[in-house]
Amino acid sequence: MSDPAQLIRVKFLTKHPDRDVASHWLQFLPGNNPVLGRCHFIFDRDERNYDWIAVYDDLPSSQGERHSIWEEVLACPRERTLLLTSEPATVKVYGHGFLKQFGWVLTSQEPWVIRHPGAIYCQTGLIRFYVGTHDHIAQHPPTNKTELISTVCSSKQQSHTLHKYRYRFTQELKQALPELEIFGHGVRYIEHKNEALDTYRYHVAIENHVCQHHWTEKLADSFLGMCLPFYHGAPNAADYFPAESFIPINIHNFEESFARIQQAIRDNEYERRLPAIREARRLVLERHGTFHQLARLITERHDRKPVTAPTPPGVIQSRHQWRRKHPVGSAVFGLEKFSVALRFALQRRNR
Repeated sequence: MSDPAQLIRVKFLTKHPDRDVASHWLQFLPGNNPVLGRCHFIFDRDERNYDWIAVYDDLPSSQGERHSIWEEVLACPRERTLLLTSEPATVKVYGHGFLKQFGWVLTSQEPWVIRHPGAIYCQTGLIRFYVGTHDHIAQHPPTNKTELISTVCSSKQQSHTLHKYRYRFTQELKQALPELEIFGHGVRYIEHKNEALDTYRYHVAIENHVCQHHWTEKLADSFLGMCLPFYHGAPNAADYFPAESFIPINIHNFEESFARIQQAIRDNEYERRLPAIREARRLVLERHGTFHQLARLITERHDRKPVTAPTPPGVIQSRHQWRRKHPVGSAVFGLEKFSVALRFALQRRNR
């Protein structure tokens, strides 16, 4: 057991308005224990005794307001603050002004979007949608695979992300492969995502954005459900999981992708690749989750050099509050968003 006096106290903040969100986040930790390695995670937003602060996407609302105006007066040095980005740049641009408040930024957004001296370009430990505590999932891998292939694809068809292309590909695949079961909002309701995974051998997992490091619960949940994913997403997914644990497809080339899916099913690739799927599942649970990522990154950086608390104390403001307090910076942020949107629009046109 770790010596409490030697633990690194990490305050964990999210956009959720509750003062203490421990009951939600502890389910992602082994044994529902807030201590992982050298790090002790603290979920009380009003806690003042901490060594690091980690912010998941943004700061909480103060009085339940729609756009947070939270200001965190730091009880730790700014060098010990870390932001996790939770969305791709096609969905959310965080803005240079907001980002520079943090010593570190853990992100899967493109380096040309996140220009920060403390950027850590890596998978960000996005939360899973597969339901269950960490320990229950680890101890109960689904093995009763009575059905063939599934996917989760809502009826959303936005054009600034891959939603439109995902929907079209899925509908075309359903026509060519009637065995495909489609779940999702506006299509076929399920209470828990587990229902779309646990009894299926294969799963079609398509990200809403494709770039290095950006894999999400779409891939992770497939492994937790012990499925072999046909995967369209992060080009370097094999840096994180065994190459044998998933089969890459390209939704912009239907014929090639369909042929690959057909061949894999015909050759019983699920059975052959089960050892790799089990290893990928272990990695999701033991290495790539939100708190495993944070514990590893913070521990690596905690003892690098001595730091002292800033005087006067530093402050981190929510995204909305920062724009309110910095009108010029807010105008620059508007131009930044436009520039990012334009670049992605040009990329889509040239695809």
